[in-house]
Amino acid sequence: MDEIILRVRDLKQYFGSPKKPFKAVDGVSFSIKKGEAFGLVGESGSGKTTTGRAVIGLYEPTGGEIYLGQKLIAAGKNEPAARRAEAKKNARERQKIQMIFQDPVASLNPRMTVKEIVAEGLIVGGEKNKKTIEKKVYEALETVGLLPEHAGRYPHEFSGGQRQRIGIARALITSPDVLIADEPVSALDVSVQAQVINLLDHLKKKLGLTVLFIAHDLSVVKYFSDRIAVMYLGKIVELASSDELFENPLHPYTKALLSAIPVPDPRTEKGRESGAYEPEENVGEGQFTEVSEGHFLLCGVEKTQDQKGAGTS
Repeated sequence: MDEIILRVRDLKQYFGSPKKPFKAVDGVSFSIKKGEAFGLVGESGSGKTTTGRAVIGLYEPTGGEIYLGQKLIAAGKNEPAARRAEAKKNARERQKIQMIFQDPVASLNPRMTVKEIVAEGLIVGGEKNKKTIEKKVYEALETVGLLPEHAGRYPHEFSGGQRQRIGIARALITSPDVLIADEPVSALDVSVQAQVINLLDHLKKKLGLTVLFIAHDLSVVKYFSDRIAVMYLGKIVELASSDELFENPLHPYTKALLSAIPVPDPRTEKGRESGAYEPEENVGEGQFTEVSEGHFLLCGVEKTQDQKGAGTS
């Protein structure tokens, strides 16, 4: 658990005009240890999905660097030419990162059979032996709870939960070093959500997966993740272990998110008041400081010492 498998340094992802860019991700840094489930949470538009897409290579970063193990696999447009050349040289290493997408309908090609969809990663990776491909496809389908006879069917013949299992099989068949799960259950019914989360948790433990788990449902993230980073307006505002974040939230935005988690008791829920977060004008400015062991907080320079005291009391 001490080996860093994925490291993101000062990642920036801007869109639009260079003169007036939209800063979807603005200086995000974190690292994920081998075998760890790292949760990335925040409201819609916070930049969490954009971060995942930049890590896997669907977006070219504007700035910052991404490392897989010791190898630089991505360098932003604003980085020195030598760093960008090094990242381009290691571009194939990105095949060791796979992604489960949010929408199981849109992410599966309706004109391809399940066998073709799941096998595509192997074929792109250079596997040519048809018997080997077929064997691995059947094994991947069985791993996620599907049957070998499902391989000849098309995506429209399956339910939403089954489609997401196909997406998981496609991601796992290449034995990735890092798996990015981008809100893998948000498009599913509640009962099916539990099945898919339990499946991912089982696979994480069985296969020793390293997972970047992106979601907005804090209760799901707490169940699945070892550490959690909270994003707001393109920045990480707080990072801590799952238990520590829920027991001792420090940033006002984190507290507001936690207060919005629904309670499964109608009497308690009726009288409960959710907290509201009113950001200051300089939100996101300041230092990302370790206020207690493993607990990091983005706070203004003038507040840093006060927050250190609060985190250690």
